Amino acid sequence: MEVVVATVIAVIAVVALAYSFGMGRGLVNQYEVARIALAAAQHRMETLATAGLGSPDLALGPGFTTATYGPMDVLLDGSVACRESWEVEPIHDAANTTNPGSTDLKEVTVTVSWGRGGPNETVALTRLFPVR
Repeated sequence: MEVVVATVIAVIAVVALAYSFGMGRGLVNQYEVARIALAAAQHRMETLATAGLGSPDLALGPGFTTATYGPMDVLLDGSVACRESWEVEPIHDAANTTNPGSTDLKEVTVTVSWGRGGPNETVALTRLFPVR
């Protein structure tokens, strides 16, 4: 009887340990995709910053309205890891009192989404670019 009880306790301990390893691995995988998404957002922001203000990727919509670009796939080892998009929005600098209502800045927000069965998690970076 003692052997049966000891075996049951050992089996429960091994199953619990295996479950915790599985959960830990799942969290590591989730963190890996989040790191990839953040790196993709940083890369897109740096690409836009070095492209110059005349770049078509930083153009505003007709009549200086908000423009949205993407979504575009971010590939990792040949498969889609996440999707990125960015938005360019005109901003008036409140410190500019000589020309009220003018578009002085472009607010660029890069958003990267990922998740199983559709995007359910996102990371977003925002940066202001001068118009001139």
